[in-house]
Amino acid sequence: MMKELKYFLCAFAFFSYPALAEAEVPAPCRAVGYTMKTFDSDFSRGGQTFDEANSYKPGYQWYRWNWFNLKPNSELAHQNSDGTISAEGGSQGDYGGYVVSAAASPSQASGFVGTAFGGGACVQVKLRFSPVPRTSNEEHPSFWAMSKEHLDGSGDDQWPNKNPGFTHFAEWDILEYYKVPPPGFLSSWIDWFGPYIPKGELRLSDVGKGELNLPPHSCRRPFCRSAGSFTPHPGAFPVNTDWNELQTVIGVWVPATADRPGCIQTFLNGNAIAPPYCWKLASAARERMQDFLDFSVIDRHHMVLVISSGTTPIFARSVEVYQQSGRGNLSN
Repeated sequence: MMKELKYFLCAFAFFSYPALAEAEVPAPCRAVGYTMKTFDSDFSRGGQTFDEANSYKPGYQWYRWNWFNLKPNSELAHQNSDGTISAEGGSQGDYGGYVVSAAASPSQASGFVGTAFGGGACVQVKLRFSPVPRTSNEEHPSFWAMSKEHLDGSGDDQWPNKNPGFTHFAEWDILEYYKVPPPGFLSSWIDWFGPYIPKGELRLSDVGKGELNLPPHSCRRPFCRSAGSFTPHPGAFPVNTDWNELQTVIGVWVPATADRPGCIQTFLNGNAIAPPYCWKLASAARERMQDFLDFSVIDRHHMVLVISSGTTPIFARSVEVYQQSGRGNLSN
């Protein structure tokens, strides 16, 4: 893995030269050659950035969460007069107050509206929230992404050649404010897999003998997972970080190729706050079946951005996405 990290950092230097003229592009994006702005939502401009009326029609960049047939809660997400958008989850962790870059829309032939990002991305968000301690079971201010292939219920999250309903999909947690004192953060990856677990837990050996040939273990709902935080647990913010004021968070995702690993990394106000987490090409040979659970699945999927929180809101001023091109995105 150290070799992969070294390559990723060298790739930063390699890609930076042709992009030096793009002074307005954030440095972590320039460093990996992502200089084309493919998504630009600045809530201070007003206009039709956010689908306040829950129309779920094209023409907006952000919608309230309605995936899995969940009814959106209009009281929990707003575009505000101060040029921000706010999201919160309510006392019951109400996903309908989350804000997403793509949402379900049965009126569209594609079944969705908005944008899901594929082929790698550098995502910059300016956000703030009240940094009060949270209880261990409370949702927390977060900026993250989930595979559209899972959210849309299309079955495109099916693990090829596995039993029907045996899923495999990605969750990229760019920044999560830590739930309990001391104030800190997680930057994490979750490689979800297996069948849906409606309640309780199951032993992986019960899923189907030989399905993955993993050592027997239990999986808690809603799915089995392989996961990790690529920061200390939790990471510590710089001492001068005031989350009551806008801070700039950047998440970089570079897919793997035959010549270099794929990696993700998180930056706060221009500085790396976590080392890269890397994986090899999804089609590359693995010695063990569990080696496929290294987060390489993200390279095959399209990521829906999510702004979310618990009982206290998170506020975002803008979200920008830079890529080599937008050809890998799904947009409607």
